[in-house]
Amino acid sequence: MSLFADLILTPLFNGTYFLLDVVLGWVTMLPAAAAIGVVGALSGVGVMALQKWGSRQELLGRCKADLKLLKQKIRDAKRAGDASALNRYRGLQSRIGGKYLAAALKPALLSVPLIGLVGLWTGSRLGFLPVRPDGELTVVAHFEDAASGYAHVVPDAAMAVVGPVLSSVEVPTGAAGKQARWTVRPTAEGRSAVVVRHAGATYRVPLPVARRGGRPPDPVTVFSRGTPGQDRLQAVELKLADSLPPAWWNLKLQWGGLYLLVALLVALPLRWIMKIQ
Repeated sequence: MSLFADLILTPLFNGTYFLLDVVLGWVTMLPAAAAIGVVGALSGVGVMALQKWGSRQELLGRCKADLKLLKQKIRDAKRAGDASALNRYRGLQSRIGGKYLAAALKPALLSVPLIGLVGLWTGSRLGFLPVRPDGELTVVAHFEDAASGYAHVVPDAAMAVVGPVLSSVEVPTGAAGKQARWTVRPTAEGRSAVVVRHAGATYRVPLPVARRGGRPPDPVTVFSRGTPGQDRLQAVELKLADSLPPAWWNLKLQWGGLYLLVALLVALPLRWIMKIQ
């Protein structure tokens, strides 16, 4: 599975995210809720466009009309007690229904993975707030089970450490594994980095910092899937602030609830306006 992810999934997501950054990157200049709403609206328009021009609408229209007519004929045959006609109509209904379903599913097979990728991009780029200068950020390093000793963050001119620079590698109360944690404060705009050292190795996590707009860093950076000694740092997590807290109006799904809600509110009227079968 890890080989499949490294060779196929990661390049696919990276390439897709790059294209979406080019097409939709401008929304990161908007407030979080507005940006998510814009992407949701565009997703709703995109789905309806695929439904309209990615399917044979004329065929679907004829199938729906035929199915409506057959439904009436089946009722008439039942009332008349004509078993032979009833069987013919039902057989024809089944064939036309199958043809309608196959034609209607074709654009769905295109839209579902595309919208899924847009949703993943939205979560990555808009699900958390960007890092701002002078804002504090919690950094958590996750270690393999046999790791021990201490780890430390390397401060620099653009990255102040709030509290001790050195942190022991241990299992905190309620945690599932060994960790070390720090609080840092970026002091200037630009492309900074959180640099962690442990057991003679250096781990660098890119950290874009912007006063306005910008996008959040990756919340988790994985450095190792496992080592022979099981004694190394595996990943560094940045405790980013959610762009939207869970609330009734976003169905407790944070950014995902707003994204889905706006997409539906745009798609449903468009289906009627565009006369999509």
